[in-house]
Amino acid sequence: MNNRENLVDIISQAETFLILTHVRPDGDAISSSVAMFYFLVDLGKKPENIEVFIPYVSKDLSFIDKENILTNECTLKEYDLVIVLDCSDNSMVEGREFLEKFSPKQCILIDHHEESGKKIKTDYPVIDTSASSCTSIIYREFSMYMSEQNRESFNRCIAIGIISDTIGLTLNVTEECKEILSCCKENGVDVQKIAQQLKNIDERTQILTNKALERLFLKQRIACSYILQSDLKPDEYDLKIVNHKAIIRQILDSVYCDTLILLIENDNHEIKGSMRTNESNVDLNQICVSMVEQGYFVKGGGHSNSAGFTKDIDDTEPKKLKSIFEHLIKVILRK
Repeated sequence: MNNRENLVDIISQAETFLILTHVRPDGDAISSSVAMFYFLVDLGKKPENIEVFIPYVSKDLSFIDKENILTNECTLKEYDLVIVLDCSDNSMVEGREFLEKFSPKQCILIDHHEESGKKIKTDYPVIDTSASSCTSIIYREFSMYMSEQNRESFNRCIAIGIISDTIGLTLNVTEECKEILSCCKENGVDVQKIAQQLKNIDERTQILTNKALERLFLKQRIACSYILQSDLKPDEYDLKIVNHKAIIRQILDSVYCDTLILLIENDNHEIKGSMRTNESNVDLNQICVSMVEQGYFVKGGGHSNSAGFTKDIDDTEPKKLKSIFEHLIKVILRK
């Protein structure tokens, strides 16, 4: 859908809203959801009729506006409109059970990830895989409608999403996102402060980062490391409050490499993998999608220079993890 007026008209006709995003929400997912909340309020929608379902937020992202905005339960009996942000894979949506209660015409999808997994059914998809972040798309679609009253809060969320998903403006930085950040600055947003806040990490994240750095090894400028269940505290076992992007950023700040592969074990006998690259001839999304098709990964996808995957695993002995790294390294070096 390219007609902004039509999209805004659909939203304007609704009175009750449910906003969903992906599991293990990062800075872009959370700030996209909060930015959409501000937009809806700016349209005159009642805050009590807008439920932003994000039950877990890592401590490193606690500076994002969330008080009286985010909820860990859905209390309304029905919603006129469901808005899914930063995720188009049905299996990756936090609260995906609520999607089953609504017909496709009652769901808007806004995302910037490339195709992977089971797609969410919707008649109103707004997907741009060239965008640096979901907040970039939200800004493009809705910023011109924002009033002065809520514009700074809205723009602050937009800036957080861009800086978060580009890992401090180091990956997938487009001219559009630079222009958006410039507009945010002009409207009173302290972009430098946000960048610093995203760099600040709590003690637990630093401990996990140190674990990953201790185990890190390099092969042809591909950095590899891992974090196990035994490294985690009980409330971290499912990885929902583990800020993996902050760990990735710290590793990339500490080690010179072209590509990073980080494996983290969850409590479901799975490995959650994250990959980043600055090599223009390497398409990490395509690698993940291909490995899903081959049955090597359970699911996976993202962008050409930033992607993630899930892999079943019987044990996490270093030898077993090394085989995963070696397999991925061979595939990456063939590209």
